[in-house]
Amino acid sequence: MAQSRGRVVRHAYVELSATPVSRRLVLGAVFSSSLGVGLIFGFQPPLIAFTLSRSGSSSFAIGAVTAASLIAVILFGPLYPRVIARLGLKRCIVAGVWVAALILLLMPIWPRVPIWLCLRFLSGCALGLTWIASEIWMNTVSGEQSRGTVMGIYGTVFSIGIIGGPVLLEFTGTHGWRPFAIGALCLVLTLLPLAVLRRVRSATQTFTPLGGLMSALRVAPVVMLAAAVAGLVESADLALLPLFGLHAGLGERASLLLVTVFMAGNVVLQMPVGLLADRFGRKLLLGICALLSGIGPLLLPACIDRPAWLGPLLFVWGGTLYAFYSQGIALLGEEFPAAELPRANTVFVMVYCLGGVIGPSLGGYAMDVWPGIGLPALLSVAALLMLAGLVLEARGSRAQIS
Repeated sequence: MAQSRGRVVRHAYVELSATPVSRRLVLGAVFSSSLGVGLIFGFQPPLIAFTLSRSGSSSFAIGAVTAASLIAVILFGPLYPRVIARLGLKRCIVAGVWVAALILLLMPIWPRVPIWLCLRFLSGCALGLTWIASEIWMNTVSGEQSRGTVMGIYGTVFSIGIIGGPVLLEFTGTHGWRPFAIGALCLVLTLLPLAVLRRVRSATQTFTPLGGLMSALRVAPVVMLAAAVAGLVESADLALLPLFGLHAGLGERASLLLVTVFMAGNVVLQMPVGLLADRFGRKLLLGICALLSGIGPLLLPACIDRPAWLGPLLFVWGGTLYAFYSQGIALLGEEFPAAELPRANTVFVMVYCLGGVIGPSLGGYAMDVWPGIGLPALLSVAALLMLAGLVLEARGSRAQIS
């Protein structure tokens, strides 16, 4: 495994005492920093789009700048375990946030596409480090009995941050240096709870090279499939649901409201899904969520002009779909020992980001080829693919037992 492939590096990998107070302090602090990452994920893309569009940049250029951060996480992913091994979880979270905040302050100085491509790439590298380190830390301290609940809360907090990004822009505006400065300040402020934490003891951790990273796909293929489906479907939904609404005859505000209701389901239902996953089994709940997420988009065309049905449909669909990611992260803690979580979590996030890069393009192509039903069909097939993977894995496990 990882220890035979890599070299051991001494570092300040944070371990916690078993006291509930310590766990709550750590989880609260990591939730806070995750809120900041979610806030920037929701804050930066519309700010970039408005700023560059005013300067005459093309939609392609704006899309490329926006996607640069996800591409950065994919390309820089093999280095994250090594950085985490050297710096430790807390330092990685703090360093990632500070670097991202500094880059945000630099952006209004040079508002040009080539420079912003580079800055967004660097910001993606930094926030990716915070993202992965936070999830490893949560998995390490949550404990087997409450892991699903913890990851459900994490999904809720992260989503609140994403929703809060555009809300923050309502107060800051999109002109001048002000939104960049306030965004950077808000990001840094989410680190304050980490100031109350102290390092308990040091431990050893291994650095796993790229070959070792890819072995995580073989160890837990269904968990990694959850990451791919989550990234693809979430990105396609957020990017294309408003467009689907417009093509179906809804107005602009009503089309934007589709995403709002969809995200509201994510915020409200993640914790209940996590509680049920801890009680009845994470893979069982993930299978139920995959089934509901496969049915949801197929009902969308029939409900698009029926508000009484459309709202509940989007709400439940959004809540069950986002469980792919939160409960997938929880399953990492089951499938991999703590020493291998950096490797597994890095691959999970890389696969998720790859799905996020592919999703909007594939969804847009489906809408062009099969108007009216192309996007719902793609989203349904992706979710049912997740369900099929879970069923096949369950059958394989039963066959090995017998």
